[in-house]
Amino acid sequence: MLDIRRSGPTLADMAAGIRDVPERVIPYATAIALTKAAKRGQQAVIAAMRSGFRSPVSFTLNATRIEPATKDKLFARIAVKDQSSGGARPTSYLLPEVEGGGRAEKGMERGLRFAGILLAGERAMPGAGLPLDANGNVTGAQVRTILRAVTRPSAKRKDGVPYAGAIGRDKTRGIWQRDGKRVRPLFVFTRNLPTYRPRLDFVGAAATAVRDGFASDFYAAAKTLTRKFGT
Repeated sequence: MLDIRRSGPTLADMAAGIRDVPERVIPYATAIALTKAAKRGQQAVIAAMRSGFRSPVSFTLNATRIEPATKDKLFARIAVKDQSSGGARPTSYLLPEVEGGGRAEKGMERGLRFAGILLAGERAMPGAGLPLDANGNVTGAQVRTILRAVTRPSAKRKDGVPYAGAIGRDKTRGIWQRDGKRVRPLFVFTRNLPTYRPRLDFVGAAATAVRDGFASDFYAAAKTLTRKFGT
């Protein structure tokens, strides 16, 4: 989340640059300019996502929203939406990309933990046998199908049916699927918390875009409002 506030010359100084601007117009023009600045910052963040992430999906690119400024609230805000998709909230997976560190627990992991399949401290990482979509992600439909299969009390280890268990000499825990004599790893359970290095300069990308054009937006809005409402 980033608040966009006016900086640089005072509003009075900027208004003095426009002849016959009524004082009552200034807050409205400021609110318009701040909101436009926030929208420029939002587009800069989206551009940073496109360059920093590998094949970002539309849900990620549309994860931010704008809270516009008003004449009584002279700041605008670029915020991250709080709705979820397949159990994942944008704030959960974008924050580690901005600040680095461990990712939050996913909805699938909470479901597995609730069913007693995933133990305390474990995380589920996609295995080599799990098909991914064109963007390299696990689809929500896949997650739901796997969860239904492994949490069903009567789940059996037959071809094509995912099941949870430990296999091999090392007793590797995870979710598996038999394919004839082969066993494919769909998810592997690990106690090593997945971590990220910062890849999205949210504040830097937005701030650079916000600084450009505020004064010109203010002048344009002030002139338009003055013509529209008169003195």
